[in-house]
Amino acid sequence: MSRKPVQERSTNYGQIGITSQAEFERFIPKGFHLNEHRARIGHGRPRFDAAVAGLRTWQVQRLSGISVEVLPADAGDVYSPVIFDGDDVARGASYEKPTDYDATGAALLQPGDSAIQRIRVAGKQFQAPIRVISVLDEADSHTVTFGALEGHPEKGEERMRVTIGEDGAVHFELRVIWAPNAWWLRPTMPWFKRIQRKHHGRFMTALTKV
Repeated sequence: MSRKPVQERSTNYGQIGITSQAEFERFIPKGFHLNEHRARIGHGRPRFDAAVAGLRTWQVQRLSGISVEVLPADAGDVYSPVIFDGDDVARGASYEKPTDYDATGAALLQPGDSAIQRIRVAGKQFQAPIRVISVLDEADSHTVTFGALEGHPEKGEERMRVTIGEDGAVHFELRVIWAPNAWWLRPTMPWFKRIQRKHHGRFMTALTKV
């Protein structure tokens, strides 16, 4: 377990942004696993907007039974990384003024924010520190990418995305590229994968509750 303050910790993997790359399957490092899920969570623009607000206020995690302690990035402009469309740059890196709160007054997560997730399993509590890598807001989709930090039992990245189709159907998508990081994960992988599937299943329905 790292003794550094969470906000000073580095990500524990090298392929930052891998879950958003085109043809990302080609770049998955040896020893990493891929989990992908997609579920319909409602219909219509109000449902989409509510789901986006839930995603930006940590409700996917919190409504799945995970305690989240948010450690915001320093006040001021927040970094928005390069966004690729295939091999082309769709949007260059920039620093932007953050939108701090949603309509209810809840703080919105921003790129650079860190968080300590506390997950209770079999009577024990585990800490899983993460950082918001990027936020991409488009007319018909909203994407947040999280990266694991030093001290996380896993190493890798999660991409959570809310979309609305031309027919008004709203979907939640989860893409996770991960590998074991903590020493105790390797001998307990079958057990850990069952716990992981359970939590991912909760993620897929969390935004139906907002």
